[in-house]
Formats: sequence, structure tokens, C-alpha cells
Amino acid sequence: MRVMLVAGILILALMFSLGNGQARSAITNPGAAAKGKPEARIASKSKVSGVYGFSGARVADGSPRGVIGECVWIFDASDKTQVTKGDCDEANPGKFQVPLTPGHYVVHGPGGTKAIEVKKGHWIKVISVVALPRSF
Repeated sequence: MRVMLVAGILILALMFSLGNGQARSAITNPGAAAKGKPEARIASKSKVSGVYGFSGARVADGSPRGVIGECVWIFDASDKTQVTKGDCDEANPGKFQVPLTPGHYVVHGPGGTKAIEVKKGHWIKVISVVALPRSF
């Protein structure tokens, strides 16, 4: 898990060095559903609840920039077993939405981890942004 986090941070650093200078900001509404193979704990389409938000990095005096690809990882309440992941795509860098059944989870992202409780019919907003040194 830590290897994936370090790899994600390195990708973000590369993104900043090759970026086009456009600032990205956090979302206020859930976007498109996360891509990928559905897991057993992911909610069915009739039960709309889960986690959404923004995943990325920022330099000290800049706006956050979103990542592309896997951008958050959802673990069970004990933080030992990965339940699913959230993907961010090129059209919406940094934005993710992961449907989940109600319960307790731990969200891992570039900015660290956060314990959440998903309630039936509710969405939890998570902003996970890592601060990068200005030299990147």
C-alpha cells in the first residue's frame, strides 16, 4: 500500500513538472461514477450512497491539480482489506465518485487517510491533496 502511495506522489511530481499551468479545484457535486470492476461491497444502482471528491497535489502557493487513473483506495473499517478503488480520468482530473454500501470505511489518497461512515442515501465528500515542495 505504501508503495502505491509513494508511486502516486512521484506521478504527481512528474505531473507538476510537465503540467500546462492550469489550476484545478475541488468538486462540489458527484461526477461520473468510478471506473473499474465492481466489488462485492459496492452499492447497487438503486442504493445511491458512497464517497466522492478530489484527489491531487499542490505546491505551497498554487492551486491543487488533480491526478489521472487510480486516485483513492477504499479500505474496510479495520483499514486492513482494500474494498475498492476510485479512478480519476483525463476529462475530470482529480474528481472521483465511488458508490458504496452503508458502513464504515477508511479512504486512502495522496493527502493521507480518512475514516468515514457512509449512510444509506448519503454521499461523503473527501478532499485528499498532498503538499509538494516548491522545487518540483
